[in-house]
Amino acid sequence: RGAGHRRAHGHGLAGGLLGELVLHGNIDVANGTLTVVDGQAVPEDDLGYRILRQLAADRQNRSLRTWLLFFSQGALERVGVRLSRAGHVEPSKTRRPWGTVVRYMPTDVNMAVWPADRLNVLVGRGDPLDFPDAMLAGLVAVTGLTKQVWWDGDAVTLRNIAAAVASLPISLREILSHTEAAVGDATLSPHS
Repeated sequence: RGAGHRRAHGHGLAGGLLGELVLHGNIDVANGTLTVVDGQAVPEDDLGYRILRQLAADRQNRSLRTWLLFFSQGALERVGVRLSRAGHVEPSKTRRPWGTVVRYMPTDVNMAVWPADRLNVLVGRGDPLDFPDAMLAGLVAVTGLTKQVWWDGDAVTLRNIAAAVASLPISLREILSHTEAAVGDATLSPHS
């Protein structure tokens, strides 16, 4: 995959991390503006906690798009470390002429494919999705990974994804919309 795809995936992960904070009630999004909600329980994992602390420390900058771009930088590595600490992946370093590349390999292949398989079945059957699953389906769609999850993604599957996304609260739909725009920019721009 090229640099544009790597940036697109970083934007998708940043959207997912911000979506987690919305789902936990830590932030709200309206009209492209991100607001930290005071008085909520802090995220239990270190990455979510650090992101929330950063957002709270810089309350002057409330642009969702700016935060998506900021958190997309290094998101692949930060999420890889998070998954490694949880025991789901192991880092694997490969030397290349231009430097060392770190990939995160699943510790259990069945566990690694389970979320995609589960989402594939739920959406394929047209089952209603809860907000985390609907957000995940939306992130898969806006990052261009639809065919990797729904390899036979026909028109019915795509309608089911759209219906699931439409059921989301506005904060999560805004994150998806801004993530999709950032992914489009990253994919089209060779150097951004």
